[in-house]
Amino acid sequence: MTALDQLCRLRSLRVQRARERCAQAQAEVDQAMHAVRERQHRIAHCRREIEALAHAVVHALAPRLPRWSGVAAAQRERLADRLERDEYALIGDEQALEEAQERLQQARAELTRALAREDALQDLAGETRRAEALAREQRSEREIEDQGSPRGRVA
Repeated sequence: MTALDQLCRLRSLRVQRARERCAQAQAEVDQAMHAVRERQHRIAHCRREIEALAHAVVHALAPRLPRWSGVAAAQRERLADRLERDEYALIGDEQALEEAQERLQQARAELTRALAREDALQDLAGETRRAEALAREQRSEREIEDQGSPRGRVA
C-alpha cells in the first residue's frame, strides 16, 4: 500500500468519524426536541387542570365552597407551583435544544470540511496515478525505441 493510498484511507476514516459525530449530534437534537415537546405537553395539561379547577369552583363546588375552599385553594396552589416549575424547566430544555442544535451544526460543518478534504485528495490521487501511468507508458516507449535503434543493438 502506497503512502497515497494510506492517506486516502485516513481521509476516508475521518469522513466516517465525522458522519458518526453528525449522527450522534442529530440523535441529541432529536432527544432534546422530544424533551421540549414533552415539557410543553405537561405545561398545557397543567393549564387545563387549572382551568378545570377554576370552572369547578365556580360551578360544581359553588354550593359547597365554604366547606371545600381550603382544599380548592391548596389544589390551585399546587397546580400553580407545578406549572411554574415546568415553565422554568422548559427554559432549560429549550437551552439544551439550542446547544444540541449548535453541536449538530458544528458536526455538519466538520463533515463538510472532511468531505472536501477527501475529494481534494481523491482528485490529487487520480492526477498522480494518471501521471505515473503516463510516465510508465513513456518509459516503455523509450525502451522500445532504444531497442529498435542501431545504438541500442550490440553487434
